[in-house]
Amino acid sequence: MKSAISALIGRKVTSMRRIGGGRNSKVYKLMVGNSEPYAAKVYFHHLLDNRNRMQVEFHSLQFLWKHGFRCISQPIGMDMERGCAVYEYIDGSKIRPRDVSNDDIEFAAHFLVRLAACRDKEGSKELPLASEACFSIQDIVGVIERRLARLLTVRHDAPEYDALQRYLKTEFIPAFETIKRWGKARLNQSGMSSGSGVPPEEWVLSPSDFGFHNALRRNTGNIVFLDFEYFGWDDPAKMVSDVLLHPAMDLRTDLKELFFATIMRNFKLHGEFSRRIEIAYPFFGLNWCLILLNEYVPEHLERRTFAGRKLNLAHLLEDQLSKSIRMLNHIRSDYERFPYRS
Repeated sequence: MKSAISALIGRKVTSMRRIGGGRNSKVYKLMVGNSEPYAAKVYFHHLLDNRNRMQVEFHSLQFLWKHGFRCISQPIGMDMERGCAVYEYIDGSKIRPRDVSNDDIEFAAHFLVRLAACRDKEGSKELPLASEACFSIQDIVGVIERRLARLLTVRHDAPEYDALQRYLKTEFIPAFETIKRWGKARLNQSGMSSGSGVPPEEWVLSPSDFGFHNALRRNTGNIVFLDFEYFGWDDPAKMVSDVLLHPAMDLRTDLKELFFATIMRNFKLHGEFSRRIEIAYPFFGLNWCLILLNEYVPEHLERRTFAGRKLNLAHLLEDQLSKSIRMLNHIRSDYERFPYRS
């Protein structure tokens, strides 16, 4: 790997040190003599995954860098054969939810506003759809149904898997059916249908897995956003909902209200967007309930193992199920009234 990366950047790598990484990859700090360090990312790929995460991330960062974004890591080169890419090394610290300020929220919101303004930039039309892009309520219901069907087929002798099946059948499915009925009624009231799609002129470029959990703060205080493996075109309602719902964000309610207000003030979208996000939000929340259960699915668990994470499986599954239950309780209590309109 060291010699391959040396060939990739055209300079000899003198040392490679594992510095952790995400839930799906391995990340290394590279030293090249006395020069500035680089970061190398080795990507997991499963035969059942039809999305090339490395290509998506590298090409997306190339696009953003070309169009003036500097709050990202500069892409340097990628090796298709070995599934690794080299990026600018970001010397920074993780951002804890309790340390996020109003200025940070506005910076993140304006990053998304800048992305939206890139829709007609050179190269934008070659970018893919975001991972699990959804352009109608019917789309997101379909995503939930596919995730649910996969989880219902999971079989294992361990008691943690019995608890999963009980939760899905007695808690999640009834809530899903209730919210589908509510959503249909709200759509009818608004003169929309579940298949009413967002017109392409309102699509936005979205990091898809965006937030301070995927960011570092430099010593200067500047924030750099990381992890663009899911980047692509999406419905702005999904992009905004995912930021508000992401379990790793864990932001205070007032900060979520500020984020939503900043987006609404700056996004130049059709008036229907406000109604659509209020209807779509609980469905994206239900999807997050199932995303939190990914570790029950063998191919998803393989990613965690690949990334070198030491797992106590029973404890991990119990923890993820508890998170899903909390998320479901949150959605059940808020689905009739969007909670972040200040």
